[in-house]
Amino acid sequence: HACLMKALCGQMSLNWVFRQAAGLLVNLELSVDKETVRIVTQGGLVIYITEKYGFDGAEYECSRRDNRSGKHVGKIIEATPSKFVLRITWDEPHGGEMYETFELIEGDKLKQTTRIKVNNDATTGKPGEWYTYYSVFSRQ
Repeated sequence: HACLMKALCGQMSLNWVFRQAAGLLVNLELSVDKETVRIVTQGGLVIYITEKYGFDGAEYECSRRDNRSGKHVGKIIEATPSKFVLRITWDEPHGGEMYETFELIEGDKLKQTTRIKVNNDATTGKPGEWYTYYSVFSRQ
Protein backbone atom coordinates (compact mmCIF):
# COMPACT_ATOMS: atom_id res chain seq x y z
CA HIS A 1 0.00 0.00 0.00
CA ALA A 2 2.84 2.43 0.87
CA CYS A 3 4.63 1.77 -2.45
CA LEU A 4 1.39 2.22 -4.38
CA MET A 5 0.68 5.54 -2.66
CA LYS A 6 4.28 6.70 -3.26
CA ALA A 7 3.98 5.97 -7.00
CA LEU A 8 0.58 7.62 -7.24
CA CYS A 9 1.71 10.72 -5.30
CA GLY A 10 4.74 10.94 -7.59
CA GLN A 11 2.56 10.81 -10.70
CA MET A 12 0.46 13.67 -9.31
CA SER A 13 3.52 15.67 -8.15
CA LEU A 14 2.13 16.05 -4.63
CA ASN A 15 4.35 17.89 -2.16
CA TRP A 16 5.93 16.20 0.86
CA VAL A 17 3.42 17.57 3.40
CA PHE A 18 0.42 16.35 1.41
CA ARG A 19 2.07 12.94 0.83
CA GLN A 20 2.50 12.51 4.59
CA ALA A 21 -1.06 13.61 5.33
CA ALA A 22 -2.47 11.28 2.64
CA GLY A 23 -0.92 8.39 4.55
CA LEU A 24 -2.71 9.50 7.71
CA LEU A 25 -6.30 9.50 6.46
CA VAL A 26 -8.07 8.36 9.56
CA ASN A 27 -11.68 9.43 9.29
CA LEU A 28 -14.29 9.07 6.59
CA GLU A 29 -17.82 10.24 7.26
CA LEU A 30 -20.69 9.42 4.90
CA SER A 31 -24.14 10.93 5.26
CA VAL A 32 -26.72 9.52 2.86
CA ASP A 33 -30.34 10.49 2.37
CA LYS A 34 -32.82 9.90 -0.48
CA GLU A 35 -31.38 12.70 -2.62
CA THR A 36 -27.70 13.20 -1.75
CA VAL A 37 -24.54 11.78 -0.27
CA ARG A 38 -22.12 13.92 1.73
CA ILE A 39 -18.51 12.75 2.14
CA VAL A 40 -16.11 14.20 4.72
CA THR A 41 -12.50 12.99 4.70
CA GLN A 42 -9.98 13.94 7.39
CA GLY A 43 -6.29 13.18 7.67
CA GLY A 44 -3.36 14.60 9.55
CA LEU A 45 -3.69 18.30 10.26
CA VAL A 46 -3.84 19.47 6.63
CA ILE A 47 -6.60 17.42 5.02
CA TYR A 48 -10.27 18.20 5.61
CA ILE A 49 -12.38 17.63 2.52
CA THR A 50 -16.17 17.94 2.24
CA GLU A 51 -18.02 16.86 -0.90
CA LYS A 52 -21.69 16.52 -1.80
CA TYR A 53 -23.22 14.60 -4.73
CA GLY A 54 -26.80 13.94 -5.78
CA PHE A 55 -28.45 10.72 -6.86
CA ASP A 56 -30.06 12.66 -9.73
CA GLY A 57 -27.34 11.86 -12.30
CA ALA A 58 -26.10 15.46 -12.43
CA GLU A 59 -22.45 16.52 -12.23
CA TYR A 60 -21.36 18.36 -9.08
CA GLU A 61 -18.30 20.58 -8.61
CA CYS A 62 -16.19 20.18 -5.48
CA SER A 63 -12.79 21.46 -4.40
CA ARG A 64 -9.90 19.34 -5.62
CA ARG A 65 -8.80 16.67 -3.17
CA ASP A 66 -5.12 17.49 -3.71
CA ASN A 67 -5.67 21.03 -2.33
CA ARG A 68 -4.69 22.60 -5.65
CA SER A 69 -6.77 25.47 -6.96
CA GLY A 70 -9.74 24.65 -9.11
CA LYS A 71 -12.50 22.10 -8.89
CA HIS A 72 -13.16 18.51 -9.72
CA VAL A 73 -16.41 17.31 -11.26
CA GLY A 74 -18.10 14.28 -9.75
CA LYS A 75 -21.17 12.26 -10.59
CA ILE A 76 -22.80 9.19 -9.06
CA ILE A 77 -22.87 6.71 -11.95
CA GLU A 78 -24.30 3.70 -10.12
CA ALA A 79 -26.32 3.29 -6.94
CA THR A 80 -27.97 0.40 -5.08
CA PRO A 81 -29.20 0.25 -1.47
CA SER A 82 -25.75 -0.98 -0.31
CA LYS A 83 -23.36 0.63 -2.80
CA PHE A 84 -22.68 3.70 -4.91
CA VAL A 85 -20.01 4.54 -7.47
CA LEU A 86 -18.61 8.01 -8.17
CA ARG A 87 -16.81 9.11 -11.31
CA ILE A 88 -14.59 12.13 -10.70
CA THR A 89 -12.52 14.09 -13.22
CA TRP A 90 -10.26 17.10 -12.79
CA ASP A 91 -8.27 19.35 -15.11
CA GLU A 92 -4.64 20.42 -15.15
CA PRO A 93 -2.43 20.76 -13.33
CA HIS A 94 -2.07 16.99 -13.12
CA GLY A 95 -5.54 16.30 -14.49
CA GLY A 96 -7.03 12.84 -14.33
CA GLU A 97 -9.99 10.67 -13.47
CA MET A 98 -11.10 8.40 -10.68
CA TYR A 99 -13.79 5.84 -9.96
CA GLU A 100 -14.64 5.43 -6.31
CA THR A 101 -16.93 2.70 -4.98
CA PHE A 102 -18.40 2.81 -1.48
CA GLU A 103 -19.97 -0.49 -0.45
CA LEU A 104 -21.41 -1.80 2.82
CA ILE A 105 -19.88 -5.16 3.71
CA GLU A 106 -20.34 -7.47 6.67
CA GLY A 107 -23.23 -5.33 7.92
CA ASP A 108 -21.28 -2.57 9.66
CA LYS A 109 -18.17 -2.03 7.54
CA LEU A 110 -17.65 0.22 4.54
CA LYS A 111 -15.27 -0.78 1.77
CA GLN A 112 -13.92 2.06 -0.35
CA THR A 113 -12.36 1.01 -3.65
CA THR A 114 -10.52 3.73 -5.55
CA ARG A 115 -9.33 3.40 -9.14
CA ILE A 116 -7.36 6.47 -10.22
CA LYS A 117 -5.24 7.68 -13.13
CA VAL A 118 -3.59 10.98 -14.00
CA ASN A 119 -3.47 12.06 -17.64
CA ASN A 120 0.31 12.50 -17.63
CA ASP A 121 2.78 11.10 -15.11
CA ALA A 122 4.64 14.05 -13.52
CA THR A 123 7.74 11.87 -13.01
CA THR A 124 8.06 10.58 -16.60
CA GLY A 125 5.89 12.84 -18.77
CA LYS A 126 4.21 9.71 -20.18
CA PRO A 127 0.49 8.86 -19.89
CA GLY A 128 -0.44 7.92 -16.35
CA GLU A 129 -1.25 4.39 -15.21
CA TRP A 130 -4.37 3.17 -13.42
CA TYR A 131 -3.90 2.46 -9.72
CA THR A 132 -6.43 0.70 -7.50
CA TYR A 133 -6.42 0.71 -3.73
CA TYR A 134 -8.86 -0.33 -1.02
CA SER A 135 -9.75 0.95 2.44
CA VAL A 136 -12.15 -0.60 4.96
CA PHE A 137 -13.82 1.55 7.61
CA SER A 138 -15.76 0.47 10.70
CA ARG A 139 -18.86 2.27 11.87
CA GLN A 140 -18.43 4.40 14.97
